[in-house]
Amino acid sequence: MKGDFARVSFDPTLHYSQVFQQQGRVLLEADWNEQAHIQMHLLRTLVRDLVGPCWAAGSGFAIISSITNPDGSNKPLPLTDWQLAPGHFYVDGILCVNEAACTLAQQPNAPTPDYGVADGKSGFENPPASFALWLDVWERHLCAVEAPGIADVALDGVDTASRAQVVWQLRLLDQPRAQQQLDDVTAALKTRQSAAGSPADVATIKQQLAEVAQLRKDLDSGGQANASPCMLLRQLLGAGAAYALPRLRAELGPHEADDDPCVIAADARYRGMENQLYRVEIHQGGLADAASFKWSRENGSVVFAVTHHDPGAVADDGSAQLTVTLARLGRDARLGLAANDWVELVDDRYTLGQRAYPLLQVIAIDTAECSVTLNVPKNILPWPLDDDPRRHPLLRRWDQREAVNTQGVLAVAEGDAIALENGIEISFDPGGVYATGDYWLIPARVAGNGQLDWPSVNGTPAALPPRGRHHQAVLGVTGDNGSYEECCCRFDSLCELLRASSKVVPGTPGHDLFTAPALGAAKSTAVAGSAKRKRARAKPAKPGNPV
Repeated sequence: MKGDFARVSFDPTLHYSQVFQQQGRVLLEADWNEQAHIQMHLLRTLVRDLVGPCWAAGSGFAIISSITNPDGSNKPLPLTDWQLAPGHFYVDGILCVNEAACTLAQQPNAPTPDYGVADGKSGFENPPASFALWLDVWERHLCAVEAPGIADVALDGVDTASRAQVVWQLRLLDQPRAQQQLDDVTAALKTRQSAAGSPADVATIKQQLAEVAQLRKDLDSGGQANASPCMLLRQLLGAGAAYALPRLRAELGPHEADDDPCVIAADARYRGMENQLYRVEIHQGGLADAASFKWSRENGSVVFAVTHHDPGAVADDGSAQLTVTLARLGRDARLGLAANDWVELVDDRYTLGQRAYPLLQVIAIDTAECSVTLNVPKNILPWPLDDDPRRHPLLRRWDQREAVNTQGVLAVAEGDAIALENGIEISFDPGGVYATGDYWLIPARVAGNGQLDWPSVNGTPAALPPRGRHHQAVLGVTGDNGSYEECCCRFDSLCELLRASSKVVPGTPGHDLFTAPALGAAKSTAVAGSAKRKRARAKPAKPGNPV
């Protein structure tokens, strides 16, 4: 959530059920947002507990992989033409909606191709021999630049509230990619084992390594060992979160006293002049030796709509300049741009593709023309920004300046204290698999002797998992013979179950769907359907790999 928030206060472990406003008190946006989070958490938890972590309503998100010929035979379709049915699908209680039937290649919010093969544009043109289809689900934050419709024209474009949008993407998973994920998890666990400080921790990690090894064995054997292919795929998709979730600590590091009366006293640990919500976000994902991050003191909310961009000529040293025209500049220095700032070129394709292109540095700002000039170093390929306003091109400012690499970001150095600014230090715990977009929020406050709003355990800053994690659900898996087996559960509404079980014509005198016979029949139908699905899931896996 890259909004201009003071803080994000919702914590499910506190089990709050309601926020109460009191008369004559200051109204904070954090209180309003926390009430919305409480209700959303309740609804999603209820859906998950009642029905399960992933399920479809009726025929929603059903896959049609073949068509029926006039003679009654089935004709397989190429993967790009597989149809995805409209309807609803729930992943960890999150409602995913497919508004209209579409092909896999033309799905809304199309993802970055998982397989860069041939000249396919969608990634589904040349699929591997066997694979799994799964849903990647997350919530995307939208400000008025990314969703102009939320800004009331009566306010002349003044930014007000923002929105969260559920994004789902249907993706592929095959054997090599699944193996690579397990390799990354194993490497992270070994790093964590080397840094473990107690025999108990070492024993726990050793057990986790054995579980990952069993997952690898099941994958190699096609899932026959002790799990169905669908169950194995769910474990594979969740292995990163289960065994190698990255964690970060934030604290205030020591600093020397300053005799300058214009500088805040040395005992004020946070040295900023105003309250800030710092955002630490993973830029390039992967293991620690390849991962990088960026940070913002404004939660990444300083953005500028782009109306045009003009790549300049390449200089003799291989560098170039990129001129970007903006709709408007920031209203002041705090929310504006300055020379040497690092910025990220973003549009809808970039966000939905979960891209991580190099950041560019500001060289000059032309206030009259409302444009900025960016430096493009040699061998650096900037994101090909789309000037189409329907793609919502924008420029986002990040605030790191020191120790950045040629791409404008910082390396993830696990176990080391990394200074941000004004006394704030962060450290990544050893042994994590990082994903682009993972982020942490650090509220810094001037009051209270300059402290961070960060939890601690026995006086030590707590290691927190990232926000913004994605949710996964397995739709189905293909076999070596090209067949497709669905993995998700499906449920009709109670009304449909009752209608199917009742032999009385609706609307006749005395007809009551909720009579004991009707409810008993509906229960029998539901139980029978559930038992049938369990038997189908428990069938021995077909020879071959599940993906």
